[in-house]
Amino acid sequence: MISDTRPEARAILTALYRKAGQERCLRMALQMSADYRAVAVSGIRFRRPDATETEVRRELARILLGEDLARRVYGAEPT
Repeated sequence: MISDTRPEARAILTALYRKAGQERCLRMALQMSADYRAVAVSGIRFRRPDATETEVRRELARILLGEDLARRVYGAEPT
């Protein structure tokens, strides 16, 4: 695994995650997922300011799921 984190810092972080417990780690993971989606949506809106909500959801699906699955869920992207 490539990392810019020093081994000492990684050990401290690992100890903190273990101390946090499963429930807190799950909450942190869910928050990170929500944050990632928010950043992705912001990027979509920045690149396509005139996009409708449907178009934004379609593009987010393409980013998160890949083109093949997004196409199955939303249909072909309008031209």
